[in-house]
Amino acid sequence: MKISERHSESVELQPNLSRRALGGLVLSLPLIGAGSALAQTDEAATSILRSLAPHDRAPSGGGGARRRSAPVTRRIRTRSGGMVHEIEIDLSRRVEITVFFDNDSSALRPGAQSALMRLAVALRHPILADQDFLIAGHTSQDGDYDYNVALSQDRAASVRNWLIAYGDIAGDRLQWHGFGPDMLRNPRNPFSPVNRRVEVIAITG
Repeated sequence: MKISERHSESVELQPNLSRRALGGLVLSLPLIGAGSALAQTDEAATSILRSLAPHDRAPSGGGGARRRSAPVTRRIRTRSGGMVHEIEIDLSRRVEITVFFDNDSSALRPGAQSALMRLAVALRHPILADQDFLIAGHTSQDGDYDYNVALSQDRAASVRNWLIAYGDIAGDRLQWHGFGPDMLRNPRNPFSPVNRRVEVIAITG
């Protein structure tokens, strides 16, 4: 049984810091690679950087570290290349990204490229250049559980592969995992489309 999807999914960019928390400050990103000129003044790319930055070096308008909420860590097991890896992720350092997929497919549609390029620019920024990240796929509870887990895993892998192939991100910085419906964004409505999303989460150990 496949997950019930009647239209292509999209997820809005949702950095874990609100616009008010940012205080309207915009940090310019350096020119790095193709497409970076546009992202240099892009507030969305700046928000990604702020949301993923380590707690001791989060950017601020004055150039110093900005105090943030305490880390919220969780240990998980991921599988890649037939190997099981146990990692620690920091749920206080994560963002959702806008991605478009065909129905019941892990193939990225063209609409995902602009958001993924902004993400790639942020990941190449000096503040994040030595950091590793988990690409996490999520679904709602709509449909078969095992199918949802496999679909979320494949979609997370698609985002990772794009970042490596087109975003100039080293593959050893990125792991991927499909949570299926196990980490619902809206647990009060487990079938809500908002639960279908892809996140980038900092790996801390």
